Amino acid sequence: MNAAGWGRPVAALVLAGGLAGAAAHAAPGAFLQHRVVEGDTLPSIGARYLRAPARWHELQTLNRIADPANLPAGSVVRVPRRWVRPASLTTAKVEFVHGTATGRMPAIDAVPPSALAADDAVTEGTRLQVPEQGYLRLRLADGSVVRVLADSDVELKRLRGKRPGSTYQSVIQVRKGKVESEVAPQPKGRMFEIQAPGAVASVRGTRFDVSVGGDGRVATAVTEGVVSLRPNRRPQGAPRAASLVGGQGAVVDDQGRIGPRRALPAAPDLSRLPRELEDANLVTLELGPVEATGGGYEVRIARDEALRDVVRNGVFRTGRAQFAALEDGDYSLGVRALDAEGLAGHETRRAIRVHAQPVPPLYQSPPAGGRLLAESGQLVCSELAGAGGVLFEVSGQPDFSDVRLRESRRDGCRLGVAALPPGNYWWRVASLERDAGDARRGPFAAGQPFTVVPTPRIGELELDDSGEAPTLRWAAQPGERFRAQLARDEAFTDLVADVDLPAPVWTLSGQPRGQYFVRLQARDASGLSGPFSPARRVRIGAVVRTGAGGGLTSSDGAPIERP
Repeated sequence: MNAAGWGRPVAALVLAGGLAGAAAHAAPGAFLQHRVVEGDTLPSIGARYLRAPARWHELQTLNRIADPANLPAGSVVRVPRRWVRPASLTTAKVEFVHGTATGRMPAIDAVPPSALAADDAVTEGTRLQVPEQGYLRLRLADGSVVRVLADSDVELKRLRGKRPGSTYQSVIQVRKGKVESEVAPQPKGRMFEIQAPGAVASVRGTRFDVSVGGDGRVATAVTEGVVSLRPNRRPQGAPRAASLVGGQGAVVDDQGRIGPRRALPAAPDLSRLPRELEDANLVTLELGPVEATGGGYEVRIARDEALRDVVRNGVFRTGRAQFAALEDGDYSLGVRALDAEGLAGHETRRAIRVHAQPVPPLYQSPPAGGRLLAESGQLVCSELAGAGGVLFEVSGQPDFSDVRLRESRRDGCRLGVAALPPGNYWWRVASLERDAGDARRGPFAAGQPFTVVPTPRIGELELDDSGEAPTLRWAAQPGERFRAQLARDEAFTDLVADVDLPAPVWTLSGQPRGQYFVRLQARDASGLSGPFSPARRVRIGAVVRTGAGGGLTSSDGAPIERP
């Protein structure tokens, strides 16, 4: 298959300048870049690529090579694509990329890395770098699939085909991070290798992954097929290789010793995870304790059921996985348990939904666990710019299985609680989409407890005005305090006294004789105040009384004061 069949070549992987004659003005993408490996010569390169192998002499002139039999490993030989046999152009196609993954030819220092995109074609010698939470999926010319996981550095050391319909050679080097491979079955003689600094994993028709740790250890886990794991160097007497079958894994340490074959961890149980995630800031997954396996979890989230288009992936050493927020929508989750050696077991998959928009309002009052008066109390939250309103729910249970109130508000973020009898409750709020009705709401904020309490009230007043200073008394509940006001007018705009009383009694003293108005307000032990009592007329100063106890008045109705 030629490069055009795979999509556009990556700009960082070609070099159009610096050549003599007409070749110096060739269009970008006109050259195949061959990265020299140990043992390569210009005649062998010509035999591998060229329609006319004898034209290797022209390659020598084009690339300004002094000795065609002595090519430095790692250098690049540029081969004009118009000279190349189509069967030799085995490129890999970028099928999916998330994050700013880049590709470059390491030997061409002057060319910066190029950001990769879907349908890019990458060639032998390309160095791929995938950032944290990034992801890259490649399809090789033979149909094999290679997935490069987050925070990985990988080189395509060899991508070659001998002739149409025959065998291929694919060698991928993992410098850091992890790759997963799904190798297509091929005829005898086909090569597929994953190389790491300390070991080589070679296969024929299998699914497996290879990861390279910061300490130089190489972990290989096989989920299907057979893999041969071979250290690059080993202590004397140590095994030369290990054969791993599906369900097994092994680790090669930094000294080249192959650890024992071990069974991979069982697929994790995800049944307790919620189906819907509502946090607008993070994707948080509580995966459970890691004591059973000792290594944590490998997690990926994709847009499709087959987990091909991965938008989040990472390794977590605790039972909690957290990623940057995702857009609202349906996703597929895949989780593999890791053992203490970092070997990943079988994957569990399940569907999840992100429902985080519009974000819920913020609670304003009462505070968590606060108290509200039955008659005047209100649940208050902040209004969200751009939302079409707020949906309130009040429940008698923290899981909202007993919803007592469910009301929407389009004109503010307040809800009175007069309809609720005194007791303990939980409330929560969600934003409504503009012009969408109650059915189109965002996620609820976490439920918050509150208590409705009876409104403190002043009972029947008793007035003793037989003396110079009248005294008022009234019934009270334990722990109540009182506010008392005395004014010259019934509207209480001309206050002469405003006092706090610890007991339900008030003697009106220290004021000039005359007519006044008094009102009282009860306040419970938590500080919540009820309404003021109706204003009551009182008189300071003793009056002349009749034999029946009533006060004498003048012809105009005014009480007659004692001298």
